[in-house]
Amino acid sequence: MNRLKMSLAFIVLCMLTGCSNDMSRKEIDEINFIHVMGIDYMSDEYILTVVYNTGQGADSESTDTGKEEIGQGRGSTPFEAFQDLRLKNKKTVSIANTGYFLIGDRAAKKGIDACIDFLSRDETVKMESLIFVTKDVQAEDFIRESLDNEQVIHEDLEAIEQKQRELVKRNDNTLVNILNELENKMTCVLIPYLISEDNSFLLQGYAVFDKTTLVDYLDMDTSSGVNFIKNIIKAYPIYLDNNVGLSITNSKCKLKSECEDKVIKIKINLDFETAVKEINTDRNIFTREELNRLTDMQNRYIIDILKKAVNYSIKNRRDILQISRIIQNRHSKSWKEFERNWNNTLPEIQYDYVVNSKITKSFILKN
Repeated sequence: MNRLKMSLAFIVLCMLTGCSNDMSRKEIDEINFIHVMGIDYMSDEYILTVVYNTGQGADSESTDTGKEEIGQGRGSTPFEAFQDLRLKNKKTVSIANTGYFLIGDRAAKKGIDACIDFLSRDETVKMESLIFVTKDVQAEDFIRESLDNEQVIHEDLEAIEQKQRELVKRNDNTLVNILNELENKMTCVLIPYLISEDNSFLLQGYAVFDKTTLVDYLDMDTSSGVNFIKNIIKAYPIYLDNNVGLSITNSKCKLKSECEDKVIKIKINLDFETAVKEINTDRNIFTREELNRLTDMQNRYIIDILKKAVNYSIKNRRDILQISRIIQNRHSKSWKEFERNWNNTLPEIQYDYVVNSKITKSFILKN
């Protein structure tokens, strides 16, 4: 029996050794692992601009950061451009460690279907990689400018990711999530866009895609309204006119829907709590009367934010709030009546707002 066990163990060991000597295997120092990839479209061809680190290889924990270098490939499709990149590079290139993909403005307006299809078919790609749009500029220009300013681009993008996690409960701009969003042709796909300012990157709002084509950019308030309705807000600042600043510490949003007489009614129920962060007034704001007044003010403040997202959807006939999914899932029979003419239905949807809040915390240091 012991001999049988030893024989089996030897066979398994041989199998494992064989796998490690696969022909496709490369040593770490023979591979350039791409940290950031930019995807552009210009003059009828795709341009891939990649940033990799010459000293770090695949070890993300290495303290030897080496030097960031740029590689580039061109082709009639993203895959052809990637093959061109591989041929030009002295080493093997890989997107197995790529955490960020930047889609340039022109490529986004061309349509992201080819870009997303190319990325999703690579067996090594991380499905949780984040995708951003570079507003009004090519991704290549965005990358080169940052390197000219001596920025470490993947570290700056990591900082952006961290800021996202501080403000929202989840990042919806992962590759796998965008793949899922593209399956629904009735709703708009929203991808965060970046701008470069003062040697740093700023997250300014959402890029709006009608099916797969970039059609607009939302400002920060409208994008925040979308996040409230999607129930992903974790923290949000409120600036009131009476020199009091607050911050949302907890929020919960639920949408209730009705379909009556071919009319869709959506009730937005939002509950949130805030903490006082700033007081620049001599008035005592902690009396019952003042707290009630502040509560009413912050409710109206947030309702205005919600209305910006709703009004955009109504005015532009774009389902940025994913209302079609709600109707499909909750009112399947009624959905058949709306499906054929959904864009014309969007302006006729009736919205109601029920917002409740309370001020729960006020921290202050004293001697």
